[in-house]
Amino acid sequence: MEGELEKKRVKSEDEGPIAKKPKVLDELSEEGPLTQGDVVYFKKEAIWRQMKAYKEKSRMLSRQLENVQSLYETNEKKLNVLDSWYGQVINLIKFDTRDSDLNESLLIRITNVGDSELDSTLEERRVKLLEILGPIVDNSKIPDVEKGDLLKKIEELNSEVGELKTENSTLNKLKSECASQIEDLQNQVLSLMKQIEREKSATLKRVDESMSNGAEVKQEEKPDGSSETKNGQQQDKVDSEEYEKLHIKIEELKGENELISKQLEETKTKYQDFFKENLEIKDRLDNLSESDLKNHPSYQEVLSNNQHLSQRVSELQKINDSTIQKLQDMEGARDDFKNLINKELSEECESMKVQLEKSESDLARIRTARDELLSKQSILKSELEKGASHEQLDKMNKILNERIKSLESQREGDYSDEKLNELPKEEVVKRAGMLYSEIKEIEQAFQQTREISMAKLASSTEQESLIKKLTVEKTKADQKYFASMRYKDALTAENKVLKSQLAKSQELVNKLNELEKSYNSKIQILTKSNAEFKAIKESSLQENTKFQETIKTLTARKSGLEQELSRLKSSLQDKVKESAAMEQDLSSSRLTVEKLDRKLRSTESLLKKYKSKNTSSILQEDEKQLEALRAIAKCSVCSKNWKDTVLTVCGHVFCHACTQERLAARLRRCPSCNKGFSANDLLSIHL
Repeated sequence: MEGELEKKRVKSEDEGPIAKKPKVLDELSEEGPLTQGDVVYFKKEAIWRQMKAYKEKSRMLSRQLENVQSLYETNEKKLNVLDSWYGQVINLIKFDTRDSDLNESLLIRITNVGDSELDSTLEERRVKLLEILGPIVDNSKIPDVEKGDLLKKIEELNSEVGELKTENSTLNKLKSECASQIEDLQNQVLSLMKQIEREKSATLKRVDESMSNGAEVKQEEKPDGSSETKNGQQQDKVDSEEYEKLHIKIEELKGENELISKQLEETKTKYQDFFKENLEIKDRLDNLSESDLKNHPSYQEVLSNNQHLSQRVSELQKINDSTIQKLQDMEGARDDFKNLINKELSEECESMKVQLEKSESDLARIRTARDELLSKQSILKSELEKGASHEQLDKMNKILNERIKSLESQREGDYSDEKLNELPKEEVVKRAGMLYSEIKEIEQAFQQTREISMAKLASSTEQESLIKKLTVEKTKADQKYFASMRYKDALTAENKVLKSQLAKSQELVNKLNELEKSYNSKIQILTKSNAEFKAIKESSLQENTKFQETIKTLTARKSGLEQELSRLKSSLQDKVKESAAMEQDLSSSRLTVEKLDRKLRSTESLLKKYKSKNTSSILQEDEKQLEALRAIAKCSVCSKNWKDTVLTVCGHVFCHACTQERLAARLRRCPSCNKGFSANDLLSIHL
């Protein structure tokens, strides 16, 4: 609801003053007792004053928010630029280091970070920076000669750091005191603005005028004046004297109120002057001149960093030259080693070729001798086998001859001469014919058997000779096979040896190629780094000149800032004294106001006594008006508490207790107009 009201107000401000029809309750009566319209106008004006106070607070908060937002955006841009720079440095410079070789004391470890992703990215960036900074710090060891000077410088820096810390602590205390004083002044200004708005309010003036007019009404004569006594006349005189005293005191209070308002205006003008001076100081701090920057600690730090960077560049240049010299020496050693290995390999290859040719010639000679011996052995074996076959044939002939002789002797016994003589001649002739025929048949059979045996003998001899030839060939082939297998085994063994030697030589060649590639890559990296270092050196020299110029400007600005700071400190002390005096004046004015309030209460009690003793119709009307005003200022629901809470939906005002009771009882409707409201529609006011 407040957002809608704010939008409506902004829209009305943007549109400008538009002629509207005057509403019934937009005008305030000038004379006479207060009407219901005056009461509504009074309520609306109280709400409007509170809304203006809220608007002023929101403007202040929006300014602070804009400043914080601008600071956040600038810091975000700076962080992004620094992050990109760190990424470029990490990508350009790389060293082969292990996790165990990292120097953990160089960079602070980030812990207790809420965002785990941020913690992991920072840890990864820290490890990469340690990989880069570790070798650089190890290479740039400080010699013992410079340690004494460095210790002196460190002691001086520690003393300066202690002084700066004390100065920083005092400045922080002053800053906190100034911030609290500024906050108190802002609260005082807001309260004074509220008082000024109340003083400018037409309704409050109208109520004060009505109360003063009611008090200044002249006494009228009673209808039964004849019955007045002397004591009553004396009491009227006393009351009139008291009234005159009260009137004088009220005039004094008005004068004191005017003085307080003047003091408030003066404090407001002083606050505006302070605010303008603060803005001017901020502008000067944002746009520092060269004189302001001289002898500034940050500028000195930049100068020391520049010197350190120049030293580092010179050291890196020396390291680069030494690495190039080492690389050239390593390249020469590599070439010598490569030539030596190639020479040894060629000599070993030539010796192995000579040994191989010699072994091949020996092998051919051994083979020919072996073949000759094997042929001689086969011939001797065949001759031995031939002699054995002849002996067997002789044995068979002897056996056959013996058989023939035995058969002949047997036949001779059967056909002896005595028997033949005994036989007749025909029988003998017959038997002789038969014998002759048998002899012919036997002769034919013998011839056939002889031919067959001779043929078989020839075929057997041929087969035996063929078998012998085949066996000889087989033995030769077996010998050749076994010799070839042995030669194959020897060749395979030699081949394995040669393959192993070739593999070793190939491995050596590969290793040499890899070393050559690594050396080439290192050479390229070193050349690139050399070029980059040269560029860095040139840029550092340029930056050095720029830094020297900025040092001059910073020293000049620093002197100006120190003077400005001393002046501001003196002015701040004066302002603090003035604010203390103003606070004393305010406390005294508050005491006077409290005294006046007490006097006012006493005057009210006297007026009550005066009213109780005076029974005229005019006083009754005054009492009625006062009661009407009290009824206006008190809650219309409980008629006990004062009105301090307004419903922004309809504008009706009630006490805080009644609104909370209705919210707790879920009676969320206005008792006057029956409009619905919620807890967000309540607005506290001060009547």
